[in-house]
Amino acid sequence: MANPPKHPVEQPVFRSLMLTSLFLGVVLLVCAAQPGAGSRFLSIIAMLFFAIFVVSFGLYWLAWVLREHELWREGRQGEEE
Repeated sequence: MANPPKHPVEQPVFRSLMLTSLFLGVVLLVCAAQPGAGSRFLSIIAMLFFAIFVVSFGLYWLAWVLREHELWREGRQGEEE
């Protein structure tokens, strides 16, 4: 029997996307604080990476909560039988 697909919370790609976007957002924000040309462009890109982080963190948290709720429901079904 083939392995069932992993839940999004269990996949390392989703977590790495979240952490990479946070890291790049911080790095670009620090680079934008330096005096020089292009700081406005870098700050816009940094905000974009922070937005990606916030959305991916929210989706990760929601998927985790739904997974835990489903595990809880499965556990309660075993108690009722």
